This record gives sequence, C-alpha cells and structure tokens, in this order.
Amino acid sequence: MNRRTLLRAGTALPLAALAGCLGSIQDLRLSTPVTLRIENESDDNRNVVIVAHTVDDDRQTYDEAVSAPPEQSASVGHLSDEEQHLRVELVDESGEEPESGEVIASEETFIGADTRSVVVYVSTEDVRVEVNRRD
Repeated sequence: MNRRTLLRAGTALPLAALAGCLGSIQDLRLSTPVTLRIENESDDNRNVVIVAHTVDDDRQTYDEAVSAPPEQSASVGHLSDEEQHLRVELVDESGEEPESGEVIASEETFIGADTRSVVVYVSTEDVRVEVNRRD
C-alpha cells in the first residue's frame, strides 16, 4: 500500500462517519418551552384549573390547579411545544379543593411549535386565553 492510498483512506473514513452523523442531526428538533401565565383582573382570589393533552395520542401533558391572587399576574409553569389541546376552567370558591369545584367558565384552544406563550386572563365570572405565536 502506498502513501497516497493510505492518505485517501485516512480522510475518506472520517468524512463518511461525519456525513452519517449530520444526517441524524438534521432529524433533531429543538424544543422551546411555552410559558404559561395567569393574570387575575378581579378583586378576589380566583381558582383556575389548566389541563393539556397531546393531539396525536391524547396523552396528558399538564394538569394544574392554581389559586390566582387578586389583581396580580403569576407565572405558573411551562408547556412543551408539541401540538396540544389546552383547556382552562374557572371554578367557584366554595372552600373545597379547586379540582372539585363547580365550573363557572371555561375556554379551550390549541398550541403547538409556533406558540411562544399563553396568557390566561381571569375576571370575576369569565376566563379568556390569549395565545402568542412566534414570528
């Protein structure tokens, strides 16, 4: 084996290995979390239940009951950026656990990879969901 053949083999093998790695890197998708915030516009504490399910297989990805302080906003977590069905419920303040209270109002929406944040606006008798998309 001469020197040229050895050099060609020495450069061809790493390039072939690198090409295989680049193919799998292109298949990767970076996940950016979706911020979730509640803004209570009323003068009282309001109980909100937020539930999210994936669209593909109906897997539950988020389930949280939150007591929103009056006239304040609070960040309550992050959602994954996969395609999801989001349901937000405003429940009564009967002194029971928020999950078991009577639903006063609810709103549903869809979020996905183009969603940057979700803001839930809560008033005395209503809930409104605003979905902010990425550019």
